[in-house]
Amino acid sequence: MSRRRPATIALCAWTLLVWTTRIGNIWGDDDLTDGEKWGRTGLALSFTLLVVAVAYALYRRRPWLGLGVKALAGWTIGVWVTHAVGIAWGNHEAAFIAVHLVLAAISIALAVAAVLEQSRALQPA
Repeated sequence: MSRRRPATIALCAWTLLVWTTRIGNIWGDDDLTDGEKWGRTGLALSFTLLVVAVAYALYRRRPWLGLGVKALAGWTIGVWVTHAVGIAWGNHEAAFIAVHLVLAAISIALAVAAVLEQSRALQPA
């Protein structure tokens, strides 16, 4: 359990950066209704709560770290695949699509890396 987990740390840091930044963008968008703002904020906060749980488990070396990493990774992959498809097929400018597809690719790659890292950490040395 004492091994370092750089992919897990990177996933947590990246996720916080992406989704907390998103909250500011949501509330600054005058085209969204209050309901849309609260719904999107709820999604962003779901990521934040998962990151806090994983960071806590990592820091305190809790036995449920693997479950937390898998939950965060699964949520990350599911949300980004859904969003990427919607964005790619939506009525958006090419730059918007490109930025969000890059965000999706990085997020998914980090999620996969964190799960693989967790699996390796459980194997005997």
